[in-house]
Amino acid sequence: MVSKSKKVVALLLTAMMAAGALAGCGGSTQTSSTPASTQPSSTTTESQTEPSQASASDVSAVDLGSPEIVQRIKDKIAEEAAKTENVVSMTLWCSSSDRGFEDGLKKEFETKYADDRYTFKIKVSSVGENKAGSKILEGPKDGADVFSFADDQLYKLVKAGAIAKVADLFNNNVLKENTEDATAICMVDGASYAFPKTSDNGYFMYYDKTVFSEEDVQSMDTMIEKAKAAGKAVYFPMSNSWYSTGFFFAAGCNIKYENDKQIAEIGNEKGVAAVKAMCHIAENVGDGFEGTPGSVGDDPFITNGFDGGTLAAAVTGTWNGPAIKDAIGAENVGAAKLPTVLMGGEQVQLHSFSGYKLIGVNAYSAYPITAQALAYYLGKADSQVKRYQVRGLIPTATAALEDEQIKNDPARIAIAAQTPFSHGQSSSVGGTFWNSGTIADYGGIILNAKGKLDDAKILEDLKTIESKY
Repeated sequence: MVSKSKKVVALLLTAMMAAGALAGCGGSTQTSSTPASTQPSSTTTESQTEPSQASASDVSAVDLGSPEIVQRIKDKIAEEAAKTENVVSMTLWCSSSDRGFEDGLKKEFETKYADDRYTFKIKVSSVGENKAGSKILEGPKDGADVFSFADDQLYKLVKAGAIAKVADLFNNNVLKENTEDATAICMVDGASYAFPKTSDNGYFMYYDKTVFSEEDVQSMDTMIEKAKAAGKAVYFPMSNSWYSTGFFFAAGCNIKYENDKQIAEIGNEKGVAAVKAMCHIAENVGDGFEGTPGSVGDDPFITNGFDGGTLAAAVTGTWNGPAIKDAIGAENVGAAKLPTVLMGGEQVQLHSFSGYKLIGVNAYSAYPITAQALAYYLGKADSQVKRYQVRGLIPTATAALEDEQIKNDPARIAIAAQTPFSHGQSSSVGGTFWNSGTIADYGGIILNAKGKLDDAKILEDLKTIESKY
């Protein structure tokens, strides 16, 4: 009788023999296999004119940590390294906040797959997830082999043939190990092009429980009043369209991105209602409310505000959770869905964007198999648990989400409460949505006027903005 481990290896070998590699790394426009460049790094592959590709036939999810599978992956890494003088020279992009942590995971990966036949030289560089996709599109052959990015960038990366498909071997495990929503967001036209990383690319309310009760944080008006009485402020980044668009969603405006076209129907009564709700809040600037970080930047403004006692609440995400806990004490940190705002004479639930952070593999990487293995390692369940412990970021892996600490995290609970009122970035906004002179700037105008804007002028402004999409 054949042992279970031998059956697993047989499955893997069948896939490798059928396609000659472990990973499917071709762009969506490629139909044939093209050898990877012999250049030592994806940043020096000028002679490589087509995406690298190594496809694999269907195999079931396997134990990627088993000695047999690890050895087979090492053998394929060795084959790739042999083309570049036995050196695997790759680049990994992540946010500056994540750089230290991701470098630690990279070192774990190098240890796990260490072999006398090759040497790893993997450089970790800081490129924000909000910019990684566009930077790859500027020149895929000069981009990182592995990169973290926000999910709204996936469609353009796929259509440009700049991101590799996830190999069947890894993909079957990813599909099994992560939530259905997370894996669905990684797909374009039914194929997987990314590895899920975190499920918290959205925002909610962090607040100081010594200032607010759970009932207080249900209403923005109540929060501002209580913050003012305490000599503090509530912070909502109104000058940042990623946040202020929540008012337009709450008003029922039609904002979506489809067929490569941005639609933002805001030059109407619903759009005016959204802006007037923002104006109502902006009347309190400097008096229980703050809406712009000035030249400091959102994250430093928030963390300095809690640390210095000037802020009692802030609309932000999990990335600022650890710093807020350090500032006021974990026992004093509360988290809740966004509050209601006064809109059209009624209290209306404020909406938000939601999304995921993903990990992609450059379709032009000279090391397609190694890059896929690294991407999977960065996104696997125990790496997600470590990322939560160090960075406070919410996982997508079901096993990680069952961790007792994560399961009971107030931020995770707040995200779940906000989810019914959130909108996916990939289906809502495209590149032009963030252009200067559009919604991106209008929050700042409202703040500067402290909400003193004429209704007719608001409608005129919104029609002008709408015409730019």
